[in-house]
Amino acid sequence: MKKILILLLIFFLTPLSSKCEELYPFGSGKSETKETHPIYFGYMEDYAKELRKAFENKKMFALCHWGASYNLIITRDGEIKDMKISTMQNDYYNEKVKEIIMSVKPLPFREGMNLDYMRFSIYLGYENYEDIHFSIGGIPNPPDYCFSINVTLKK
Repeated sequence: MKKILILLLIFFLTPLSSKCEELYPFGSGKSETKETHPIYFGYMEDYAKELRKAFENKKMFALCHWGASYNLIITRDGEIKDMKISTMQNDYYNEKVKEIIMSVKPLPFREGMNLDYMRFSIYLGYENYEDIHFSIGGIPNPPDYCFSINVTLKK
């Protein structure tokens, strides 16, 4: 009985630590991948799937080769901030893409994601193929990580 109590005491007094995924420093020459950073890529993959679902369900006029991209910040608790258009198509399509992005509430960050916010570039467009692509890159001024999601539907 004493051994069980000692083991329980050790278990409850030992701090539980979780592993955080550290992104590579700028200029390291290394690229983050799904294998090296599964927590971040899993988060982006889940977010991209929800964006695609909302994009597919949106009723709107669109032609092949139409696309729009927005830059935004997602906070740790899943709030969207500072949304600005970066690639424009036309006023109608730009507004529809904005509505789609705003309709998909990002989830709060997962355990192991050590950032306070994520700067995203989200592209939604039509081509003669279907694709979902996501990546992690950087922007120079100020140096920051940029998480990219491209959702392309076949038109």
